[in-house]
Amino acid sequence: EFSGLDRFLRDSFEEMDRRKTEALILDVRNNGGGDDDQGKLLFSYLIDKPFQYYSDLVVNSLSLDFAKYATGASQLPAENFQQGADGRYHLVGHPNWGLQQPTSPTFRGDVLVLMNGGSFSTTAEFLSQAHYHHRATFIGEESGGGYYGNTSGFMPILTLPHSKLRVVIPLVRYRVAVSGCKEPSHGVIPDREVRYTIEDVLAGRDKEMELALYLLSSRHNEIPPPSSMTQQEGIPRATPGPAF
Repeated sequence: EFSGLDRFLRDSFEEMDRRKTEALILDVRNNGGGDDDQGKLLFSYLIDKPFQYYSDLVVNSLSLDFAKYATGASQLPAENFQQGADGRYHLVGHPNWGLQQPTSPTFRGDVLVLMNGGSFSTTAEFLSQAHYHHRATFIGEESGGGYYGNTSGFMPILTLPHSKLRVVIPLVRYRVAVSGCKEPSHGVIPDREVRYTIEDVLAGRDKEMELALYLLSSRHNEIPPPSSMTQQEGIPRATPGPAF
């Protein structure tokens, strides 16, 4: 049974398969994330072999000393966790736990991803997987979310007893199944960095999309580079980004 984004992805990739689409632009700028399994599902259409999405999902304890100050997800579902030899609790009941399977039809064409510092959480996990598996060209800014994961998942809201301030405490350490990043404290670094001037913003330009369309058209020798795409305007020439 498909619903929401699941149905949209299924219908979109089936339509692209029928049309023999050769290139896909994915715009995840300012996408702060969402359900964990949606990032995995999107990636599963871009790869043709089984893959591991998370290397671990772990919390230090199922007993929360601060639970009396918490509302929302204050109690962790113990039935979904398994205590490991390290003494910590691993979220083995998560749908992204273990080996994942590709989803048909597999998209085998070129993929260009537009991203920026607003690309967090589930979105950043998808970006890390696509980068690690060399499945896309990345355009824009470094992702806001870390290359190797984040702390999120169950997030009780604490009301501090004296100040009455409300604080969100993420409990689960998400470790994405990737490796080789030379700057582990960073997110995904774009292959093509895009910078904006004040004039660009006032003019309402979308320089990431401009560059993506140019890169695709130039691969087929359709158009010359627009005169507006200069080093001074922040769109670099054909030089590769950092290699991990």
